[in-house]
Amino acid sequence: MVGLAEPGKQDETNTEAGSDPIFADVQVHAHWVLPAIDGILKEQPQLTFTSRDVYAACEEGTAVLWVADEGFVVSSGETDPFTGERTFLVWLAWAKELGQNCVVKHYSFFAKAAKEAGFKTIEVRTPIPKMERYLLSEGWDKDTVIYTREL
Repeated sequence: MVGLAEPGKQDETNTEAGSDPIFADVQVHAHWVLPAIDGILKEQPQLTFTSRDVYAACEEGTAVLWVADEGFVVSSGETDPFTGERTFLVWLAWAKELGQNCVVKHYSFFAKAAKEAGFKTIEVRTPIPKMERYLLSEGWDKDTVIYTREL
């Protein structure tokens, strides 16, 4: 079962080594999560949303903030319009230290949480070329590559 941060302790991350991420209140963690999202957006200007959009999605329940010792993950869900199958989308992931991959490290946790919530697949999207080799070596499959060109 997914852990929930206790009231009054939501500002803290887990202190046990290797502990699972917790479902967290974005309001409580906004002081460090929003600047981290702004950092992601600065490095990836092709992303069209803002940190406030992510905050709003978490507040309205269309996205979930997961906090771990290493950083955080924001997830959402997508439904295939043809099959109705649900995908657990890792929308954003951020680590306090470069090289700490919250998604891969806590894959078992996220896979279990996604399965319990009725999702069929888990998906990560990234424009970072180094991530492809890393994810493939960790058992992920490459599904689609999207190329865009401004008109």
